[in-house]
Amino acid sequence: MTIFRSLLAGPKLGVVVIVAAVAVVSAGGTAAGFALTSGGASSIASPPSATPKAASATSAPASASSTAPSTTTTAVPAMPGVTLTAPAAAPDASVLISDTCFYSHEANDDPILDPGEPGTSMAHDFFGNRSTSATSTAAMLVGGSTTCSTSDDASAYWTPVLYQDGVAVAPSRNLIYWSGLHATSPTVVAPPAGLEMIAGNENASAPQPTSVIDWRCVDSTTQADSTTQAVSNVPVNCAGTKGIELRVTFPSCWNGTTLNGASQTNVAYPETSKARTCPSGYPVRIPTVIFHIMYPITSAAGLTLSMGPGQQGSTDSAHGDFINGWNQSVLTRLINGCAGTTRTCGHVTGSDAQVRPKKA
Repeated sequence: MTIFRSLLAGPKLGVVVIVAAVAVVSAGGTAAGFALTSGGASSIASPPSATPKAASATSAPASASSTAPSTTTTAVPAMPGVTLTAPAAAPDASVLISDTCFYSHEANDDPILDPGEPGTSMAHDFFGNRSTSATSTAAMLVGGSTTCSTSDDASAYWTPVLYQDGVAVAPSRNLIYWSGLHATSPTVVAPPAGLEMIAGNENASAPQPTSVIDWRCVDSTTQADSTTQAVSNVPVNCAGTKGIELRVTFPSCWNGTTLNGASQTNVAYPETSKARTCPSGYPVRIPTVIFHIMYPITSAAGLTLSMGPGQQGSTDSAHGDFINGWNQSVLTRLINGCAGTTRTCGHVTGSDAQVRPKKA
């Protein structure tokens, strides 16, 4: 077998394999936060309608292959229903900060939708906090051991397990952008301590909008270049690159009161028809959290996602989950400071969560 999950688990805090390309936003900080220029790498549409978590998946399990697929493959024929578009140019978009969280573990747990019920969820890949389980709470996460590039980020991040021909594919990493996208009002502030969010629809029966879920190739030289890589609403073939990447874009408007994310109503996406301002009832603008999950495979053939314990189904059901386990004072400093004259935007690493600018 060419893909071993065990080799990708464990401590990797000393390794930084990705450095985010950053466009610096203009100064204009206030005591509450800062204003920033509107724009985004891709337009955000209204999120898929949230539906209750299914008691069991309806998709039949995919048959397992006796051997793992090769990580270097030739292109397969175009997949039906593919929508392939180039992202819109957005010179005024900005990445406030980013950090890289490596694969930690797999479990049939979901502390947002199935809290306190270990083993009852679909199989998930967890990044960040190494202890994340069905019983995890935000308070338990803060200060815990983490696979992220800064130890100040002990958040829980997870996505459904991806399979190829029935064999689980261990992701290489999750590069997480905390971006200033979309509108200038209200002022962007750090996500509150303990905030839970879900992006995407695990019950989707058709490809989701690329503004929420998209698939792309990891470029052979730039790895995660959102300005040049074409995006698709289904997995794409990526021969000659470092792998296939799943991008999950989270809502950036919070209702100001609800931390629990199970209903998927505590946060919302900006309204595209109103200059991407936050909708009524969601007055708090938070950074747009974006997962960039790299899988070390280059063929889109035979891909499925976990749909329940022991079950697999369509990649249309891609989604991501997040519980804020940051050191809150550090996260607030980073988000607020990014707009200042010191230009402290970029990839953060180490126990002090300092910005490490990209080397020339």
